[in-house]
Amino acid sequence: MYYNQQQQQQQLVHMERSSPVFSSTSSNHSTTSGGGGYNNNHHHNNTNNYYNNNGASGSTHQFDTSIDTHLFVSPPPTTLICPLHNGIFNQPFIAKCGHTFCFNCIFKPHTNTTSPTQSPINSSNSTSTNELLKGINNISISHQSNNNSNNSNNSNNSNNSNIGNNNTSQQQNIFNNNTNIMICPIDKMSLREYEFFPNLALSSQINDLLIYCRWGIKKSSINGELVQDDQGCQQKIKLGLRIDHENVCEHAIIPCPYNKSCPPLKRFQLKQHTLICNHIHCNHRSAGCTFEGTKQQLEDHLQGCVYESIKDYIQRNEEQINTLRSHLEEKTTENDFLKKSIVQLTAGFNQLAMKLEAKTNKFEGTMRHIQASLEATQHQLSETVYDLNIIKKNSNLESVDIVDLKIPQLKCKGTFVGHNGPIWCMTVTNGMLISGSSDMKVKIWDLVTLKCKQVLSGHEGIVHTLAVIGNRLFSGSSDQTIRVWDLETFECLSVLRDDNTVCALVIAAGYLFSGSFQHIKVWDLETFECVQTLKGNSHWVRALTVSGGYLYSGAYNVVRVWDLANFECVQTIPGGSGSIYSLAVSNRRLLAGTYENTIVVWNLDTFEIINKLEGHIGAVYTLAVSDKKFYSGSYDSTIKVWNDSLVCVQTLNRHTSSVESIVVSSGCVFSGSADNSIKVWK
Repeated sequence: MYYNQQQQQQQLVHMERSSPVFSSTSSNHSTTSGGGGYNNNHHHNNTNNYYNNNGASGSTHQFDTSIDTHLFVSPPPTTLICPLHNGIFNQPFIAKCGHTFCFNCIFKPHTNTTSPTQSPINSSNSTSTNELLKGINNISISHQSNNNSNNSNNSNNSNNSNIGNNNTSQQQNIFNNNTNIMICPIDKMSLREYEFFPNLALSSQINDLLIYCRWGIKKSSINGELVQDDQGCQQKIKLGLRIDHENVCEHAIIPCPYNKSCPPLKRFQLKQHTLICNHIHCNHRSAGCTFEGTKQQLEDHLQGCVYESIKDYIQRNEEQINTLRSHLEEKTTENDFLKKSIVQLTAGFNQLAMKLEAKTNKFEGTMRHIQASLEATQHQLSETVYDLNIIKKNSNLESVDIVDLKIPQLKCKGTFVGHNGPIWCMTVTNGMLISGSSDMKVKIWDLVTLKCKQVLSGHEGIVHTLAVIGNRLFSGSSDQTIRVWDLETFECLSVLRDDNTVCALVIAAGYLFSGSFQHIKVWDLETFECVQTLKGNSHWVRALTVSGGYLYSGAYNVVRVWDLANFECVQTIPGGSGSIYSLAVSNRRLLAGTYENTIVVWNLDTFEIINKLEGHIGAVYTLAVSDKKFYSGSYDSTIKVWNDSLVCVQTLNRHTSSVESIVVSSGCVFSGSADNSIKVWK
């Protein structure tokens, strides 16, 4: 019935890094954390509960409110284990880097007082009921707590051989009290408190875990292990419904409602106990009656009780008092909520003001640097022209023209308007520009007349990506489908279904490749059947590109290279700059636009980093290559033009929101933006 503890330890050893392990820039807390088992007891304050160790109603025990691994019907998945204390996630929060932690492990590490040796999973000699029976009162995440502090995605493998030894120091150093900055040792990313958000997906998975009712297990008299009690509750319940079940469980140990001196009893025994209990109070005790006796004696007493004749008056007074108390509690709750809201709004406003000031200072510094560079370049050009004129005059070369050294500049030639949401993706084919948007529409624009010639409807979510081959158009959406369109009849030919949002599409070697959460699906272009699923990523695959018989996929902190001949991963390239949103290949160089505002450039022969291009002040969402130039679009609303020497030669800034997509065709650059427009540059 209960899973083996040794198997549980083996699972921890092979556990993937579903969450980061933090260290901090200072050591202001002296704490320890539970290691090795699913121990959560440092998360919660203990409450007193009754538990029948042998199935008899007269025995009670102090009940710890932390997690009891023996109550689980099957071992919890390792992806639901917090690496900081090695227990089930409690109020999981996800950081902007994609890692997930317990709320208290991050924000209240000083409350963690359980050492590894105190965990019942670590201690094979533990026989104490208080050690073995760890309650799960606060691990279950109710609908109310979900609204406040619970929430997708576990990534990164942790070194489990050092779990027990390292967790103490990790939790001791998680916060810097002076700056409230946390440093992730995996990707060295600095994080602040406002960069954590509830991980609702993980909370839902935890709530769905099956457990035995704690009123249905007992400690074996043979070996001291927990076994199912034939005389107790036999139900298996979801962790999220535990409280609801325990409130009505017939085997729950409850006190006598009439007198604390009565021994505890099971809920189904209450009816029989009521018949014999001699501590039942008069119904009018609140009015001053002091009678106490059995149920039969109470019935006899009420016939002569002086308060019985005025019970209606007493009842009305009590109802009025209760109504006033209820109103007072509501007003107090409302007042507390308003106070908390004001504090939260003030903190949020201050944080936004600080971020805006930092962005503004960085932008002003960048503009000053660009201005200084332009002035220096113009001065050098003037001096060069002057020197050339002198040389021409002294060398009798009056007939020789001096070449204009100015770099050709792109200018905005027009704007496509028609979408009712941000433009996420574009592609060009046969004189048509095709765009996908948050308005769930795919629009086809005639590049001769510059007008929309067709609107393709059918998706029920954001259209994130497009791919085209011949007269076939493929569109991927957040509705977890890929639609196949005929560009001659504009009809939907087929609907391919994924199990998550489709983020990226690319076509090569007779196959369609689609990137989604933790996988890449391979679709046959003739039958539209999924023939392969490429796994290995632990995060969203947001970027795909093809070059030289290889598929390149970008996810969190990593680029993987897949051989198109056998769909095998032949190379893993560390990214080191957060999530990768865009990929492109130019002149035997792999380009990656990242969340960290940079463009990482690798040599495709050695897979070594050539450069990290800076200049954008927002995530780089899109890349496009043309001849010896390439273009980058960013969250900062700008498009940058880079030459073959990896130097930015122009910045285009006509968009008013983030640039999500760029395509190049026939000497024109098309840019789609979250400002709902498509601009044409030439």
